[in-house]
Amino acid sequence: MSAAEARRQARELGIDLSNPQRAAQQARQLGVPESRINALLQAAERAERGSGDGQQAEETIAMPSVPMLTGRASLNPAQIFVGDLPREVSVRVPLRSEQPIENVNPFFLTAEGDTARVESVERISGSEQEGTWEGRLFTPEESDPANWPLFTRVETQDTTVVIATGRRLELTDTPIEDEDEPDEDARPRLDDLSAFGYELFDSIPEAFAPQPVGPVDDSYIVGPNDELRLTVWGAADFQYDLTVDREGRINIPDVGQITVAGKRLSTLREDVKQQLSRSYSQLTTDPPTAFMDLTVTRLRPVQVFVLGEVSQPGGYTMSSFSTAFNALYSVGGPLERGSLRNVKVIRNGNVIATVDFYDYLLQGFAENPVQLQNNDVVFVPPRGETVAVSGAVKRPAIYEMRPNETLADLVEYAGGLEANAYTDRFTINRIVPFDERSDPSIAREVVNLNLNAARSGDVQVGLNDGDFVRIRTILEADERAARARVNSAQVSGAVFQPGEYELGGDIRTVRDLVEAADGVTGDAYMPRAELLRIDENLDPAVRGLDLEAVLNDDPTQNVVLQPGDSLHVASRNAVLRDRQVRISGEVRRPGRYRLRTDMTLRDLLAQGGGLFDEEYQKDVFMERADLFRESPDGSRTEIIPFHLGNAIEGTGEADRRLQPGDEVRIYQATVERLEERFVEVSGRVKDGGRIPYRDDMTLADALLQAGGLDEGALLREVEVTRMRIDADGNERATPITVPLGGTQYTDPVSFAADGDSAQVLGEARTFELQHRDRIFVRQDPAFRTQETIAVEGEVQFPGQYTILEDNERLSEVLQRAGGISSTGYAGGGRLIREGEQVISDIGEAIDGRERSDIIVQPGDRIVIPKRPNTVTVRGNVANEGLIKHESGKRVGYYIDRAGGLREDTETILLTQASGATFRVRTGWFRRTPRVDDGATIEVIAEPEQPESEESFDLSETLTEVTGILSSALTIIVLASRAFD
Repeated sequence: MSAAEARRQARELGIDLSNPQRAAQQARQLGVPESRINALLQAAERAERGSGDGQQAEETIAMPSVPMLTGRASLNPAQIFVGDLPREVSVRVPLRSEQPIENVNPFFLTAEGDTARVESVERISGSEQEGTWEGRLFTPEESDPANWPLFTRVETQDTTVVIATGRRLELTDTPIEDEDEPDEDARPRLDDLSAFGYELFDSIPEAFAPQPVGPVDDSYIVGPNDELRLTVWGAADFQYDLTVDREGRINIPDVGQITVAGKRLSTLREDVKQQLSRSYSQLTTDPPTAFMDLTVTRLRPVQVFVLGEVSQPGGYTMSSFSTAFNALYSVGGPLERGSLRNVKVIRNGNVIATVDFYDYLLQGFAENPVQLQNNDVVFVPPRGETVAVSGAVKRPAIYEMRPNETLADLVEYAGGLEANAYTDRFTINRIVPFDERSDPSIAREVVNLNLNAARSGDVQVGLNDGDFVRIRTILEADERAARARVNSAQVSGAVFQPGEYELGGDIRTVRDLVEAADGVTGDAYMPRAELLRIDENLDPAVRGLDLEAVLNDDPTQNVVLQPGDSLHVASRNAVLRDRQVRISGEVRRPGRYRLRTDMTLRDLLAQGGGLFDEEYQKDVFMERADLFRESPDGSRTEIIPFHLGNAIEGTGEADRRLQPGDEVRIYQATVERLEERFVEVSGRVKDGGRIPYRDDMTLADALLQAGGLDEGALLREVEVTRMRIDADGNERATPITVPLGGTQYTDPVSFAADGDSAQVLGEARTFELQHRDRIFVRQDPAFRTQETIAVEGEVQFPGQYTILEDNERLSEVLQRAGGISSTGYAGGGRLIREGEQVISDIGEAIDGRERSDIIVQPGDRIVIPKRPNTVTVRGNVANEGLIKHESGKRVGYYIDRAGGLREDTETILLTQASGATFRVRTGWFRRTPRVDDGATIEVIAEPEQPESEESFDLSETLTEVTGILSSALTIIVLASRAFD
């Protein structure tokens, strides 16, 4: 094993081989075998001993050993309304790798678990080792609302990795509104604001990624593995490339060793110059005749851990010149719930610096940034107190505030006030702090303060977490009244120069206003424009105008304008329903498309994709396609057939103009086969179905086209059913048995799952088929698949057990499962078959009673529960519930424990733990059955009698029956005396 290979494997394990003791400790923590880490250390030490003269052979890490993201992947668009599908999505992925990247294959994981692959991927910038790759995804029309995460498969010569980018494509069932001009009347909401600073990490320029090479400034601290270049010219002329060894030293030929680690580059230059002057005095003479320069040519790599509220936490390799800003930038930045103002740099368990990213965002730099060292931790804690500001500020957003910061700081963060800010007062919508709430259900308040006093510092306005500050504009006090006093009118919509125009001079009427806006655009809706006018009560009133008549100077429509008037000219697309056409069937991009002016049938065929490709046409039925068109009233649909091939070539129906709602349906080439000759293959074949018949087709040809024989096929014979004319002239189906094993023949094609399948075709190669033959391949009756039964619960070895033989019994399967454990209860065991319980006493089955030892079937589940030690009593008793089981006790005992039966009890059902259910008969001389552990006693009440039925009087009925019996006995006695 080479040293480079040893270090590469160690880096993948997260182990640093430069310190053997620390490497051994890391290996024990990670569970890496001691033999493996020793082999890696020995390979690295052998390379060092062979380097000679103390020259270090350690390889400098310039690039990551496996491909990794250098920034955040981008999606355009990242959110799509499913009603707009199909839609094309652009995907960009920035990558870096030590070895040249050979293939980049981004893909999305759909909600169904399938992959949607990005096509046409190519490198658009950078090199094969560090660049950006771009591709496109065509989102299918039938996609449901979901979030699709983006992954990227990256291949180099030695490695293949799949990287989770952290980006998602959102398919939503909510229409995405277009960004219209802002509504000045709408008050800003908290939902409309974004957290300040986080958008900086949405798209990461590659220039911000930490680089492995210089230049560096004079404050750079030199350390082990840095490469320095010493250049001397003048009276002496030489140049050396020097690597700082593990002990932090460099070895200058003819000069000796110098300790350089831990020194700033500016300080190190002076030290090296003084050291060299002992051998080259020309460097320090006055004036000097020799000159020296010391630069850093390659930076040492460091392993930095970025943790906390970040999108991709973990360990990262970067240059030693990196700062916390570089580190967070290169990994995609913090999450929106992470802090931008309290990022901690932790070294050896101590916080050595706290970075405020607002310094970078607001002034472009931070004072005395800390350079990261090996094993430093950049930790992003949760975001601190936040305050939102909206209204007349230059940068409305949600800001993270540090303790003791005031409104003046917030306004400064927001870029200052707009020119139209209303400075007399501002509003704070405040969530009352926890310890100040008098009513916990109403914990909000509104505070009005003077903005001038707060900005000047005369009043210190403290801010609380969750405050929403709103800076008013000078018109918000009474906007309509102000507009009515301004001598101007507005025009918007489908005009070339929308905006506000001064009244007077050449602008007096509506037509003058439209002409001042350079007229209407081509898509203006001429039948109606809306004039909004503020009346004397300051209420808006709308008047509809015929725009055509306005431009013709019709005095009833071309009215005189008043101050504050606003004219809106709508476009045809805004007024009329969006007109669409549709193409479906055998095309690459089925879906709805906007109906353009003078759009023809051939235009829609081109948008569907694939139909103009000769290779693609092989799968398309070219003889016919259909145009479905609704009648003007929508009551019926007309089908207009046309020749697809002619339409593609520009003849036939190619120039037919489309109408809104038209649909073109393209059919597969298999439609054409309905008019062709065929045979059908079914049974134990891999791909049965209808197969085109050709002349001289044999049975072997048909079996081959059906994918060959399936596992379990009967290899002895095949049945072919053929239509023949009988003696009466009627067509009847006749079966023909074709033997397959008649001759030994070695065929290069495998027709079945076993190795003998290539030699079973025999007469199949000579048996010629006819049109409409039906081929049936039987299943071998001796064929068996492995069928299983599940054993769950309190057994020694629960799991799936294969049925070993026919008529295998329940007790045999439980014996293979190691028997019932000490906590199991055989009497409560259940055998579940197709979702239903099979009534059987598993305890008796284990004891060898054949009546309960049921033969198992594939898919059965044997469930052995724990012993419950309770009996359930419910229904028409005084107190339903669970009662402790007492061995040998009968039903009556548990009913008594439940408070006894109610008067209207009809019957009692006992369900034993095995699932067997019995009706309990009660009476003076009857004994109720014994109750098993886990049994259920159900007491059922008598149904209520309808009110219309007469009540039953027992005493009256007994009296009547007694009278009848007495009369009968009297008659019998008299009759007997008469006969005597």
